[in-house]
Amino acid sequence: MKMRPKKLPTFLLMTNSPVIRSFFETITDKLEDHALIAVNSEIEALDYLDKSYISLIILDDKTPYVDLIPLCEKIRSLKEYYHTPIIIITGHLKKTFTRNLLKAGATDFLTEPLEEDEFLLRMEMASEIMETQQKITTLSSRLSTNTSLEGTSLQKRAIMDDRATKMVETALSEKSTLSVLLMEIDQYQKFQKARGENAAHALLLDFEDHLQKLMRIQDLLFNQKQGKFAIFLPKTSEKGSQLIAENIQEYLETETFSAGTIRFNLTTSIGVATLQNSGDPTKNATVNLERLLSAATLCLNEAKKKGNTVVSQSQMRGKS
Repeated sequence: MKMRPKKLPTFLLMTNSPVIRSFFETITDKLEDHALIAVNSEIEALDYLDKSYISLIILDDKTPYVDLIPLCEKIRSLKEYYHTPIIIITGHLKKTFTRNLLKAGATDFLTEPLEEDEFLLRMEMASEIMETQQKITTLSSRLSTNTSLEGTSLQKRAIMDDRATKMVETALSEKSTLSVLLMEIDQYQKFQKARGENAAHALLLDFEDHLQKLMRIQDLLFNQKQGKFAIFLPKTSEKGSQLIAENIQEYLETETFSAGTIRFNLTTSIGVATLQNSGDPTKNATVNLERLLSAATLCLNEAKKKGNTVVSQSQMRGKS
């Protein structure tokens, strides 16, 4: 078992597979400034989480005598690991399997045979997303009880503009795919009028918690005002993004949301746009971000006409 000083970024790997263990040992050796702790049981994993600095958790679903759902829930209940990425190694990507694990706290999945480039990309995105989540948490903790909801949304919008612009810039330079889902809670306006601003704010926080559980490591989720959310999906085609949107809708329809003591169900309308369909490579990232969001807004407005619907740019073109 490899042990390095606590200050180093450290992977915690739970597996009893020599092949998987060797794969991550090789990667860790190449990275040089990272450490690896390999265990083969839930008890060992939780023990090292308690006494070591862990920056990324990797769980093999074939590890004997381990139920990943309660294990993920236990990890998320630990305050210091609330945002730490949890990657599941699995050969089962059925909707019910992934949905239950995402709900329990998993953030992404790796399928065998494992590929080094894919893991390194997800590791990099995990680091960036943790940084963003920590920024939002820090901002929230600094707000006084008298701070307005509008002020909060402005600070989150500043973070969104910065992170989203960088994501667009990367997609343009790499000529890679980038999609955005613009989502709106169908019942939000009525709920806000009937229950008031405080209850509506509580609803958005609960809704965001549900959405966050569905995000992959590389995705970025931003809570906008008035019941809207933006989800950026790097290296994801329009077809793939539409499938993700439909899966999100399917999951949300089965969930019960809360605002204080109030319990209810919600539906969403989602617009899907891609940088490839709406961008202009001759323009800068800021301009392309605005074009991408404008295209997603048009699709969202079309989806809202029916409610609980996903509309993509291809579908919009088919109607014209």
